[in-house]
Amino acid sequence: MQTRKIFSAFLGALLFTACGAVTPIPSTEAAYQYPTPQIPVEIDPFAPSVSFKQASIAGNDELYIGKYILRNWCKPLDFMDYCAITISTLNEKQVDIVNWHSYISHETGTDLTGTGIPNIVIISEIGNAAGEQFIRIFEAGDSLKEILFIGSRRDWKFEDLNNDKAFEFIGDARVWSKFSDCQILNFPYVQEYTPNVGYTIGTHKYKEILYSSIQYWLENIDTYKKENPGTEIPLCRVYGVVAAYLVSGQTEKAWAILDTNYSPDKAAEYKVGFQEDLKNLLP
Repeated sequence: MQTRKIFSAFLGALLFTACGAVTPIPSTEAAYQYPTPQIPVEIDPFAPSVSFKQASIAGNDELYIGKYILRNWCKPLDFMDYCAITISTLNEKQVDIVNWHSYISHETGTDLTGTGIPNIVIISEIGNAAGEQFIRIFEAGDSLKEILFIGSRRDWKFEDLNNDKAFEFIGDARVWSKFSDCQILNFPYVQEYTPNVGYTIGTHKYKEILYSSIQYWLENIDTYKKENPGTEIPLCRVYGVVAAYLVSGQTEKAWAILDTNYSPDKAAEYKVGFQEDLKNLLP
């Protein structure tokens, strides 16, 4: 399959090889195949007195991925960037990605899944101090299909962990506990691509990515016990390792931490809490 040209500013950032994914700007004769620009609709308008205006993408007005056209829309604000992305094609409802500052990731136009279908990757900045983002991945085939919509801190990446030519998504979670005052940062997890399904939880298949985190938290527990003999260890000291064991499919080890350090009633209560906190990350 012949690799088509992509915008020069975009080319230098691409991490993977794209086959037939990003097309050059179409000729005037072919332009009718793409819909005219439509301003994105805001569900909850930010700076409602300021209107979106179409902005460039890597120095060009639009980006073409097969039959899809991507456009960048921004509000001219002095104090922050606030942009939206639209994905359009004829005879399909336009997809508006708006309400956070959104932009096109450099993986767009590449085949992340090994299916031969190019993908579109959109990042939306939430704007909080933790650096959290939403990542949306679409298959740009005969119809537009969203295969992943997930949150992560900024330290996420795509990597083919099992050499099957489909790239796993490795995210960096921040978990806020609903049953305690604990929170956990820099918590790696994996989403694995499955044909005809999309991305699904796969951390338990690649538990080695959590090895260093588990060792750190186990050492942290040992240090606390040495410095505070005879004292019940605070839940937030064990939260990280229990969570890591659970999302990596090592449930027995997770429950052993709780059973060893807390009364049966308290351990049972905590087990329910952990399952609720981590329900979106558990295998």
